[in-house]
Amino acid sequence: MLYKTHVTVTYATVLPLMASSGNVTVGNLFALGLGSVLPDIDHPKSYIGNRSGGVSHGVSMVFGHRGLAHSIAGAAFFLLAVRALLSFFQLPAEWADWFIVGYIAHLIEDSFSKTGVAWLQPLNNKRIQFGFKRIYYTTGKLAETIIFLLACGGVIYHLSNIL
Repeated sequence: MLYKTHVTVTYATVLPLMASSGNVTVGNLFALGLGSVLPDIDHPKSYIGNRSGGVSHGVSMVFGHRGLAHSIAGAAFFLLAVRALLSFFQLPAEWADWFIVGYIAHLIEDSFSKTGVAWLQPLNNKRIQFGFKRIYYTTGKLAETIIFLLACGGVIYHLSNIL
């Protein structure tokens, strides 16, 4: 899934939760958006990979795309790293909560791709595809475009109710 689809689908699905809990802030929205793209740090040509100053190449060489960064272990690592950074810079701890919601949303979204996600790496490399190999999208193809457009509609709808 392209970064714009990840961000849009994540916002479309999480904005109602964020709004109902009274947590729609610029910081929380940024954290959610960052979490929704960060798992692709393992792909040098991804949106985040292109902006990582070479970090993505190292992650990709060691773990591969949809490797450890696309697993529960990767999510735990990044959650701890984000919590430490927020604490060090004395920034709101709740940003880490929205970051991990975005991160997990990315993994769920990728689990509907044709190849799925190996959630249990490094313990198990078996990829899980949530659509049972019958319902899936392929990155950049028509199904993803439809998902993106529907998610755009969802974001607009939710924002019109929030604002």
